[in-house]
Amino acid sequence: MRTNLRAFAIGILLATGVMGVAYSIVSAGATTLNEESVQAYAAENDLHLLSKEEYDELLPEVVPVEETKTEQKEEVKEESKNNEETKEEETEEAEEKEETNEPFEIVIPDGMATYEITALLAREGIIEDDKKFDAYLEDKNIATKVRSGTFTMKKGMSYEEAADVLIK
Repeated sequence: MRTNLRAFAIGILLATGVMGVAYSIVSAGATTLNEESVQAYAAENDLHLLSKEEYDELLPEVVPVEETKTEQKEEVKEESKNNEETKEEETEEAEEKEETNEPFEIVIPDGMATYEITALLAREGIIEDDKKFDAYLEDKNIATKVRSGTFTMKKGMSYEEAADVLIK
């Protein structure tokens, strides 16, 4: 028993020593970042460097909350007057689209998560409830099969119809 324990301890000491030597050799060859190396990297990769002052100038101006609220109230009043006319026109157009229920194309970009896609479909009126559609996709084990692209869909589709379009 003692012999096994001593052999184990010697093995650990030897392994630690080898790793320490390897680490010191590898870290000796590591370079530190300096201004020249950063500029060379930026030039190689077609990047632009900004100073702190230049970066701060590019940031949008932060307006205190109180000023923003009063400006928003004024904008809302003006927009409500202008939007009354446009709302009537939009409702007429929406009613025409709903009456015809013609198929239209919807684009789902690469990298969109399933919950984002279902929210988009709900926003466009293709499905009724994005949460229920998410649950439907999970229940059918097809949530990971939803893909990106351009799809022809129509408003008021059932979950099964919408899922068939999205996974084919």
